Amino acid sequence: MRKHPLVAFFVLAYLLTWWIYPLLRYSPLLGIFGLFGPALAAIIMAAVTDGKAGVKALLSRVVRWRVGLPWYVVALGLPTVLSLVTAGLSYLLGVSESVQVGVFTGIELVLFVAVVGEELGWRGYALPLLLEKRSTLTASLILGVLWGLWHLPTFVVPGTPQYGLPLSAFVLLTIEYSILMTWVFLHTRGSVMIATLFHGAINVSQGLFLGNVEGATRYWLLSVVYGVAAVVAAVVLGLKAQSVSRSQIPAKDSTTS
Repeated sequence: MRKHPLVAFFVLAYLLTWWIYPLLRYSPLLGIFGLFGPALAAIIMAAVTDGKAGVKALLSRVVRWRVGLPWYVVALGLPTVLSLVTAGLSYLLGVSESVQVGVFTGIELVLFVAVVGEELGWRGYALPLLLEKRSTLTASLILGVLWGLWHLPTFVVPGTPQYGLPLSAFVLLTIEYSILMTWVFLHTRGSVMIATLFHGAINVSQGLFLGNVEGATRYWLLSVVYGVAAVVAAVVLGLKAQSVSRSQIPAKDSTTS
């Protein structure tokens, strides 16, 4: 585990999540517990490789909030704008008869907060390690693929929300999400809080504005819109960007002391 921390993390993240999927036949709400698999894997790996100091540094990223108001606007606003653009595109293409606004429910609020369980693992632990020896774009691509495949059981287990939908379109989307979130991550000094807001805004905005668009069509339309945004972000990041040392991503937020 110490020699190959990234491999160990992803294996743990998958195992600590996938065990719960057979139980979803009894209640889909149990899937909420699966969201914390990556977080638990990250905490275990931080403890194994760096002890209490590693765990403390990891958890400190969750409360790294002094990153500047514009990045809160980006984290919450960009996914909302891209969902609205996708809804408009679906209307122009005749996929939907109108752009409808759904209702923000209690379960969506829970899911909005609970995605911190994913982000503590993906952006809090895995991304800094990936950036050490890889360019920002390569790290984003790797994380995007593995993040997307982490959802695999929801596409093959009957009764789960994504059952029967195209996994390929979803993985393409998570790659695009990942590129955008790396861009935000590097400009917010590795804030898991901002990554959580971005991830939560993706889920909520799509539920609000794309609820009347059929699942497979929704994924492909989103992949087009997010693809354009990801290309812009990749150009901003630099297609040949150098690797980023963990020392450039503060382990502790000195501004919050």
